[in-house]
Formats: sequence, C-alpha cells, structure tokens
Amino acid sequence: MNVSRGANVELVPFLCGLAGREGLPGVVLVRLLGDLGLTEGAARSLIARMRRDGLLVADQRGRGAEYRMTGPFLRGFRQIRDGRPGTPAWDGFFHAIFYSVPESRRAYRDRLRRAAALARYGLMQPGVLISPVDNRETLWDELGDAPPAGTVLFGRIGLPAADAAEVAHRAWELDVLAARYREHTARLRGAVRERPVPPGPGPEALAGYARLFGGALIDTLRTPPALPPELLPPDWPLPGLFAAAGEAMAHFGPPVAAYVHAVIADHEGPAGTPR
Repeated sequence: MNVSRGANVELVPFLCGLAGREGLPGVVLVRLLGDLGLTEGAARSLIARMRRDGLLVADQRGRGAEYRMTGPFLRGFRQIRDGRPGTPAWDGFFHAIFYSVPESRRAYRDRLRRAAALARYGLMQPGVLISPVDNRETLWDELGDAPPAGTVLFGRIGLPAADAAEVAHRAWELDVLAARYREHTARLRGAVRERPVPPGPGPEALAGYARLFGGALIDTLRTPPALPPELLPPDWPLPGLFAAAGEAMAHFGPPVAAYVHAVIADHEGPAGTPR
C-alpha cells in the first residue's frame, strides 16, 4: 500500500527532519523542493495534493502560510524522529480492520487504505487489515464515520506464533523489505567510506543527501509497527539499517542541516516570524 498518491511525498518529512521542525513556511518549502529538482509548479502541486490528502495543514503566518504535517503522517514522522518503541512479546492476536466499501465510495476506501498504511497496518487479505497494535482511535480521527453504503469493523484475529509469522511475512512483505534494508545499509556505509570529507553546505549537498537517503526513508515508512520478535525473519536487518543511517547522518548531515537553516533564516526574522 502506498503512503500517499503521487511521487515526492517523502521529500516533505525529509526536509522537516533536516530543519528539526514539523512544518515549514511555504516559500521555504518550495525553494528547498526546487533544490531537489522540482519546478515551482510541481512543488506547489505537491503541497496542494498533500493538503487534499490530509497530510498537511496550512497555518496563516503574515502574508504567507506554514505547512505542517498532520494526522498519521505526522505520527509516522515522530516515530522515525523519536525512535521506535520496544517490541512486545506476541500475545496471540492481531488487531484487525474488516472493511467492505463499494466502488461508488472509492474515495473513502482510498482514504481508509492510506490512513491504515500510515498507521502501519498490513494487508492480510482483501478487506482485512492487521496490526499488532490497536490503532482504531487514530484511524477514526482520520476517517470519521464509515460511509452509509459500506462497513468498517474492528476486531481481533487469534493465531499461533508460527501461523502469525507467515501472515506477517505476507502482510508486510518482510522478505522484500529485508532485501531493501540490506541494500540501503550497504549503500549508506559505502558512502561514508567513499566520502571521508562531506560536501559543504549548499543545494548540491542537499540534493546528494536526498538521493542517499530517499529510498531508505520510503522503506522505513513502510516498516511494520513493533512486530514481536517471534514474527520477524531470522537476522532481521532493520537494526543494522538504523545504525548505518545514524552514522551517515552524523557524517553528511550537519552541513546539509546548516544549509536548510540558512534558507529558513533568509525568510524568517530573529524571532522566527516572516521578514
């Protein structure tokens, strides 16, 4: 399941992470997206689409606006920023969403799937989404009531650990993710070895940093939520990816973050208000 429709959605939390903020002024966001290869029109179209999809909200600030992440999108950002919680032991149950939404209500169904993906639910089978964590309040906050012509029900599915591990493999495509995590880990560590002196602050450094981390960020957003160890494959490589990402961020990140903060400072006054 895609986190949101369209490409480049991951660039917004990427830039917010560099800025150490949960939102950015529109002028700054458009400029930084331009550094990453988007035209001004494409950047504004991306922002508008993310607002329409409920991933960003706009707060008026002077003559401009600040765009903040919201809902499950914001929660996913915070989870990556703050670190994942400890993994619980398998208690024998998946929390499940059972849904049936007709084609005539496709927009609601798409919103349900998008919200579930952001909340890290996996697809057990058509019409059944599962998670080791009960996130129904998060989903209702995002969705509101079910459409009149459809149903959205919550329950639990009990399974022995071995069967649950098989279901988890399919629901979150763990083999595919594991291969990608290993590729990202090798690439990040190789980049640190090959560039012992990181580039200085500037748009080129930002673009290179985005290329280095882009795929890893997307795949981290697809990571299942704190799956118990009993349900994970042997030698699950995600901890290794987190370690490699930390090393690469410490190496390449400071000059890139300095550039992002300089762009923000060009727009904001000393008190953080637009000039």
